[in-house]
Amino acid sequence: MPSRITPRQYSQAVLEHVQTGAYPESEDVISAELPPSALPEVSKLIEQAREDVKVGIRKASRDSAPDIDGWISQAKQLRVDIQKSQHVAREIVEQARQGERLEEQVNDAASKVGLLNGEVAFNKSLGATLERLQAMQRTLNLVQRAIFDGRSMEAVEWLGQVEGELDSTPLPRSTGVAGILGAKVTDLRNDLVEKLTDCWKAYICVDRARSSIKIIPSLNDSSTMDIQTLVAAMAKLQLLENVLLPFCKDLEMLVVAPRLQVRADGKVGTLEIDGDEMKVFGQSSDLSAEALFSDLDSIIDFLRARLPSSVVEPLAEHLMPRLISRLISAWLASAVPEDLDGMEDFQVTMSLIQNFGKSLDSYNWPGKRELVEWTRSIPNVWLRKRQETSLNQIRKLLSKGVGTIETVERVETQVLSRHDEVFASNGGGDDWNAGWSDDESGSPTKPHQPSNSNATQGEDEEDVSAWGLDDEKESGAGQDDQEKPATADDDADAWGWGDENDGEESKKASPSSQSNRKTIRSNGLAGTPEQAEREVTLKETYNITSLPKEILEMITRIVSDAEKLESSDLANSPISSAAPNLLSLPGLVLAMYRASASTSYASHASGSMFLYNDSLWLAERLQQLGSPHITRSGKHIQSRTAHNLNLEAHVLALESYGKRAYAKEMESQRTIITDLLDGAQAFVHCTEHPFNQECDIAIASTVDRLRGLHKQWKDVLSHSALLQSLGSLLSTVTNKIVVDIEDMSDISEPESQQLTAYCNRIAALEVLFLPTPQPPTDPPAAAQARAQSDEQNPVPLTALYAPHWLKFQYLASILESPLVDIKYLWTEGELGLEFDTEELVDLVVALFADTPHRRGAVAEIRGRRGVR
Repeated sequence: MPSRITPRQYSQAVLEHVQTGAYPESEDVISAELPPSALPEVSKLIEQAREDVKVGIRKASRDSAPDIDGWISQAKQLRVDIQKSQHVAREIVEQARQGERLEEQVNDAASKVGLLNGEVAFNKSLGATLERLQAMQRTLNLVQRAIFDGRSMEAVEWLGQVEGELDSTPLPRSTGVAGILGAKVTDLRNDLVEKLTDCWKAYICVDRARSSIKIIPSLNDSSTMDIQTLVAAMAKLQLLENVLLPFCKDLEMLVVAPRLQVRADGKVGTLEIDGDEMKVFGQSSDLSAEALFSDLDSIIDFLRARLPSSVVEPLAEHLMPRLISRLISAWLASAVPEDLDGMEDFQVTMSLIQNFGKSLDSYNWPGKRELVEWTRSIPNVWLRKRQETSLNQIRKLLSKGVGTIETVERVETQVLSRHDEVFASNGGGDDWNAGWSDDESGSPTKPHQPSNSNATQGEDEEDVSAWGLDDEKESGAGQDDQEKPATADDDADAWGWGDENDGEESKKASPSSQSNRKTIRSNGLAGTPEQAEREVTLKETYNITSLPKEILEMITRIVSDAEKLESSDLANSPISSAAPNLLSLPGLVLAMYRASASTSYASHASGSMFLYNDSLWLAERLQQLGSPHITRSGKHIQSRTAHNLNLEAHVLALESYGKRAYAKEMESQRTIITDLLDGAQAFVHCTEHPFNQECDIAIASTVDRLRGLHKQWKDVLSHSALLQSLGSLLSTVTNKIVVDIEDMSDISEPESQQLTAYCNRIAALEVLFLPTPQPPTDPPAAAQARAQSDEQNPVPLTALYAPHWLKFQYLASILESPLVDIKYLWTEGELGLEFDTEELVDLVVALFADTPHRRGAVAEIRGRRGVR
């Protein structure tokens, strides 16, 4: 389709775009292409617009011509001014360059002048330096001549002058002249030092072979200076310190040390001063403090008399600290007595020390302050020595082993009621072996419940439960958390006679409606409670080693010394202030005993039991020792001493230590016995070979073990403690056997007979639990009759010391009894006191075949719960 845009429109669009940059408003013009035919029209229109612009410019220029002429004239004048400024600037730059050239010439001339001045000054300085060097050379020649002529003091002064001049000379030492002078000064100084040293050795002669020192005040040689001048010359050369230190060392090693140091044979050297010579030779057995301080005064007087003060004062500064230190360590420390026996002699030594310190102070010699400080520390020194001596004694004592064995007795009187087990244990008699207070006699409080795996019994007690290991902070505590605590209102409980058979045994006791007390049975016999009270004397013997008595004697001696220090006789002694701290020694001795006793007792077969007895015996005696109401040798412990002693914590620690040793031994034996019984393999197939042999060996080994322990411990423990220890181990045996048999699901008749035989062999151990005869407290006739009855029919105390012993005996009866007897014991007897319903049912099911008779018996057992 041909374009409808005219050439005029094309021309107008191009012109507007050229003039204003605008685009045409018509979309058709914008999108159209410029055809060649439109170009002439476009060119014509642009040419016309150009002519119009030229016309406008001419018109505008004709209107503004006057203003433009003014601007042109001003521009011309500005150009002239600029040219003048440029000319002036070129002149200024030229003048500046000319000034720089002149300044360079001036600086060059000034540097030349300075150089010339420096040369002149150098020449002057060089001349002066050469003159000074020449003067120093002349002085050095004088020094050399003075050294040769023996005028050492003049040589020292001139040499010092030369050295000062040389140090102030501006010439460095690296220059040849200064180096030569320095080398010559060094050579002359060495020559002078050598000459002065030789002169010093001529005055002070040290002979190490003879251990002697000779100090000559003056020499016969007239050419040699006197010692005063020598010391002054050496001081100026700062040489005095170099010769004093070796002399001080020689004096200490040749004189002081041999006189102060006590040899291995208990002797010291002998000091001898003969004129100008002092030496130590030979051996002397005089170890008195008077002789020592007399010799020290002689040494000081010898030095002060023969040496000038300018030597004595620095010599004392070096010598006295070493002498005082050696005096304290080698003599005074050992002079402090280990006890109070040598205190009078030591007080004499103290007065000598004070006089010696005053002498040093009068001479203005050091050392008094150190002696005063050591004097103030004498209480600590004595206490430390006493500690070392006591710990060394206890160490030596324990290294010898347990020592001798001796028997001791525990006696106590108690007012007891008839209901107490002490009367019920033997049918109302006076046998008190049912218990012995662990806080009083050092034996176990009550039979301990061993660990038992039977869930129905709920037993899980150990021997340590009664030892108070969890209650060490409570005084006198020694009971298990499940047991009744001892109180002041219940003496029976405090003595351990109540609640011996905790757990299942407590089910057999019935509370009284009026007194709320318990009546327990012994071997199945019920006792009748009575309200009458009576006074009984409790006696029992046991064995201890010699160790606790020796330790008690050591502690008693320490307490006695503390009392003496607080008395008026020793109140002014130098160690009186150590009395309170001295009372801390018993705690250290006991701590040393607890730390080393286990090793000392290990050599004995019954060491743990002896350790238990010794610890509790010693704890009891220490408790008495700390009481201000206890007398020893007719004297009461002073109240202040008793207050400061405070052995309660140590007594509790000692009791706990002994009980832990006992518990550890019991646990060890219980482990051994359990291992022996494990050889029976729970009595499974106990009638078949070879299992029956293993069962026989296990039972026999267990019985032999218990009998062996009884034989071993009966000479160590008290009878009640022995029965309680064996009862605890026997309880472990019976509990394991009961549990193993109850776990058997099927027990044949031969197995039942065999198990009964095993139980009977264990039951034969009752002979180990026979009571000991007690002194009669009844009227003679009644006492004689009762004693005869007891001797003929002694009642073992097995049930009292071995928990669940009755259950074990009932088990043996069940194994060999018919079903009718078992039902009778359950319904009419006391079998229900020992067995639960399901326990008995399981045993009946295991022992008897499944018959209507057994089913009826089981139903009857479950229907009637037994006597409870």
